[in-house]
Amino acid sequence: MLKTGKNEKSHVQGALMRALRSQRGFSLENVAGDLSVSKTTLFQMEKGIRAVDEALFQRFMERYEIPFDDDWSRLDEAKGQIAKARNAIYTRNKEEANEIQIRNQAINYGYFHRQLLDFVLDVPFYGKDKKAWHERLEAIEQDYDVLEERELALFYAVAGYDQIWNTDGREARRLLETGLRLARQCGDRKVEALALLWLGQREIGARHPLEGLRLTQKAKALFVEQNQWNRAADATMQSVCFLCSMRAYEEANRQLDQLEKTEGVSWQEVVNQRIWIAFQQKEFAQGCALIEENRTKETLLDGNFGLLPMGYFLLGETSRAQEELSMLLPIASDPWTKAGLTLVEDLLRSRRKNIHRTLKTLGHQSEARRKRDVYRFLLGCVIETRTRILDDKDVESLRELVEWQREWMELE
Repeated sequence: MLKTGKNEKSHVQGALMRALRSQRGFSLENVAGDLSVSKTTLFQMEKGIRAVDEALFQRFMERYEIPFDDDWSRLDEAKGQIAKARNAIYTRNKEEANEIQIRNQAINYGYFHRQLLDFVLDVPFYGKDKKAWHERLEAIEQDYDVLEERELALFYAVAGYDQIWNTDGREARRLLETGLRLARQCGDRKVEALALLWLGQREIGARHPLEGLRLTQKAKALFVEQNQWNRAADATMQSVCFLCSMRAYEEANRQLDQLEKTEGVSWQEVVNQRIWIAFQQKEFAQGCALIEENRTKETLLDGNFGLLPMGYFLLGETSRAQEELSMLLPIASDPWTKAGLTLVEDLLRSRRKNIHRTLKTLGHQSEARRKRDVYRFLLGCVIETRTRILDDKDVESLRELVEWQREWMELE
């Protein structure tokens, strides 16, 4: 880890030489020749094994015409900005993050710390260019020894958060567990709580919701301990997701009741969960009423609000289901949402082959999007509907229905 005083300065100088050399595509051998030192000496300086000679460092900067602010006391300002960014992420304060971002653009020093600052602000608040973001991730991991343990804990936690919804989440787990370990080593309770919350979030839609609930409750305990109520509310909402997966609907509703009384909690998120609970309990009239009463033009397809056509179909109100589809299908751009609406249309028109194809699309996307519960619900709707109209002599449809039932059971 980064040392203090002269060691810190030498360590940063060596790492900076390595980073700038690599960035410009110069080989170790060529640069060593240009600076009239041995390849071994330069390698050891870059790795922090040997102290960097001040004159050699200046020669490196001048030789390759690299502008450099040599006021090392200003490095503390860059570190201070990282600490502020950590607090902005912890409190979900976008205004503070914007101020830090503006301030960061005016800083022309602290090479590694500026990279880290850009990195940790991009994901929780901005989600900018993914390619550039991953390039920075690799660069920071390569130069991790220049950063302090607390800074690394934040880096790995945020990097893991970015990977939660990618592929199967294994990379997210590696990064988040590294962030959690470093946070505990340096006693950073804020990053520890965030890492636990995000590790729990990674379990949403997984086969074992109890583990996600356990991690989320640990995070909530830390948030409450530090009087961070908005993050505690985040943890409660996340717990509701797991309780629904475990079919503990009474407890889920009880926690939603508490959230409704909590200042700053989004009513839309609470209603969204109540809609899902109603549909899961086959209280379709209640679910449809919640959607009709609370949706806006902006939330027509957000989360569970898009279940309205299916709700009307399951209630036997086919004309209302068709009206909703006529309005929603043309504005559905997300593949998952569009497939869900298409499934209702296929069911309305009894298009058996289309139903099979649409279910395959939804099944594939449900794995990537951690929507196994939603897919299982939709599959159950198809099974129930097709069973009612099944012709005992239609062997192909009967075989298909048996396959769907088997898949539905495996998703349990």
